Order: sequence, then C-alpha cells, then structure tokens
Amino acid sequence: MNRRIWYELLAAGVLALSLASAILAAAGAALQQTLGVAASSLCAVAFLIPGLHFLGYSRRLRSRDLALAHTAAFVRSRDAIRIQDLANELRVPPDDADRILRMAVEEGYLDGTFESEDRFVPGRRLEPRSPEGR
Repeated sequence: MNRRIWYELLAAGVLALSLASAILAAAGAALQQTLGVAASSLCAVAFLIPGLHFLGYSRRLRSRDLALAHTAAFVRSRDAIRIQDLANELRVPPDDADRILRMAVEEGYLDGTFESEDRFVPGRRLEPRSPEGR
C-alpha cells in the first residue's frame, strides 16, 4: 500500500475517534454530566485537529501523484524532450521541471535515460501482444 492510502486510513480513524468523542459529549450534556462533557469535548477537539491534518496531507499526496502521472504521460508522448520544454508545459522554472522529472523516474512513473543535462529520452515499454495480433 502506498503512503497516500495509509494517511487516508489514519485520517479516517482519527476523525472517527473525534466523532465518537463528540457523540459522548452530547450524551453527557443530555445527562447533565459536566465533567464528562468537558472531557469528551476536549478529546473531540484533540482528535479533530490531527485528523484534519492527516486528511489534508493525503489530499496533497494525491495531487502530487496526479502531477507526476501527468508529467510522465507528457514526456512519454515524445521521442525525446528538453527540460525547458517540460518546464514550459508545467509552467515552472527549469530547475523544478528537472527535479519533477527525476522524481517521476525515481518513483516508477516513467522509464528512460538522461542523454545530457537538459535532454531526456523516455523508455518505451513493450505492450503485450493481443491474441489477434499473433
């Protein structure tokens, strides 16, 4: 399982604990248990804050994965690409485009080699032949 899924599961668990604490606080209020309401409310807030943080982080990881997949698809659509062309497509400085491209290769979104400092040639994966093509 990748990191994004782990953070989504962690966020769901922590937010569920926050919801359970809020329900206990409401039950305590209905039963006029001041100490129980205070403790449950404190727990609800204490679990809500990290739960929202984990949820936000998992969303940022999802956006990052989409950006790397877009970069890989754009690069794969060409025989070779210069870093400046990728920077123009992504609307980022060339140094950032180089870093993004290296990250896409490192994390397995893209295969290929750097021919020079500013030229990348994507590797072509062989598609499995269909039974009709044999």
